Amino acid sequence: MYIRELIDKSKIGYNFSILQGICNENILDYSFVIFMREVSKSDINLKDIDVTISEITDGVYRISGFASEFGITFNQFLIDDERPMLIHTGPIGMYKNIKEKIKEVMPLQKLAYVSFLHFESDEWGGMAFLESADAKLVCSDLSSNLNMMGWYNVPVDHISVWDNDILKTGKKHFKFIMPPHVHHWDSMMIFEENTK
Repeated sequence: MYIRELIDKSKIGYNFSILQGICNENILDYSFVIFMREVSKSDINLKDIDVTISEITDGVYRISGFASEFGITFNQFLIDDERPMLIHTGPIGMYKNIKEKIKEVMPLQKLAYVSFLHFESDEWGGMAFLESADAKLVCSDLSSNLNMMGWYNVPVDHISVWDNDILKTGKKHFKFIMPPHVHHWDSMMIFEENTK
């Protein structure tokens, strides 16, 4: 592929640097090409995503929003129990809409736990859950030891769980399962034991 064809097929905003290497008439050694794109937080505006909420079983709500620019749906789960839990806060730009959906079910201050299944911004970028002063962050022991310590303005006080640990929110009992690198190195799964 000619360099000109490569540049023509690229999106506006990309800069190309050829560090070294030989580019013959029809041969381009891609190992020497770096694609760089300047990124701004305004590039992606997730606050405009339409967010919905639906009760999928007694006291378990799915909050979701489809991001058409990525072709994916962001999902959060709200557990309405004696000690309510939110699983994932969603990305930072989307949290305001997620928060409004939580308020349709309960006051935000009622949240006792906020859990995330692994450490990525689409799971917990909306850290504004701290508006619920009593909410405890729940994460895997790997996230606790490797991600939660030493970051500015990240809650250090949290609950660290491991394989087969159980968190009781009232009627519901959540068992934590540590799968071997299913999605992310610190990933965990949550299984509600009492729902049939």
